[in-house]
Amino acid sequence: MKRFLYIFALFISAFTIAQTEVKISADTNQAFIGDIINVNLQVHSSEQILWPDIEEAIAPLEVQKLGSIDSSSVKRKNVYHQNLAVQQFDTGHFVLPQLPFVSLQGDTFYSDSLAFSFLAVPLDTTNAIFDIKEPEKVPFNFTEAKPYIYGFITLIALIALLYYFIRRFNKKDETIEEEVIELIPCEIEAISALNNLESQALCKNGLVKEHYVQLTEILRRYFDREYEIDTLESTTDEIIEILSTMKLDSVLVNDISDLLTEADFVKFAKSKPDKKTNGVFMRKSYAIVDDCHKMKEEERDV
Repeated sequence: MKRFLYIFALFISAFTIAQTEVKISADTNQAFIGDIINVNLQVHSSEQILWPDIEEAIAPLEVQKLGSIDSSSVKRKNVYHQNLAVQQFDTGHFVLPQLPFVSLQGDTFYSDSLAFSFLAVPLDTTNAIFDIKEPEKVPFNFTEAKPYIYGFITLIALIALLYYFIRRFNKKDETIEEEVIELIPCEIEAISALNNLESQALCKNGLVKEHYVQLTEILRRYFDREYEIDTLESTTDEIIEILSTMKLDSVLVNDISDLLTEADFVKFAKSKPDKKTNGVFMRKSYAIVDDCHKMKEEERDV
């Protein structure tokens, strides 16, 4: 009885195994290095099959293209199908090993192995070997270069035009500024500058030297415009000598001399006037501008 059961078990096992069939085929078994060999895989089984990792299993052969796994059902059997392309860049013989397919029941089914030969690409010895040619000189083609030439000329023209307008605009601004300055009467310009200097309160802040430097510059500029002379680079004695020829009142000339001399002493640290003295010279500055202008007007009326 036991012998009968053993034979029956073997028969059932053989029948079950026969329900799964793995087929593998290739379009060729020989190719040049770098060429592709197409491989076809088919599995017919009544069980669900787990697919192996093809790329890892067939190394050192390289998978150039791996198709998707298609499945269908034919006569109560599952049919699995996959195409892949393999290649190799070394010459020699290579074996695509048996691929294991495992069922969910734990059974393993193997494909057949395939042997491939990869050959070196034959050299064409019929063609003669020539020296390397130098780069061929291409003649200048004006038609092809024309867009670049025109573009360059246009760019230069735009830069020149931009430069012209910038220069013209800046020159116009300078002209307007000069005209505006000239339109302001010299006595009004001087009085305005004195007011601005007084509002800075430089002496109060200990900047006595700076105060007298600006004060003398204001008076020198006024004299230059009022009498059309150049005193900015002149000494105090030279200024007094020039003003003495302008038919000014002697008292006024003495006041101008006292103020400019005191300013020189302060600038060269030979004097440090007190607050009262600074105020006196500030008021004298206004009076000098006013008196000089009145005398100039009287001279013009005569």
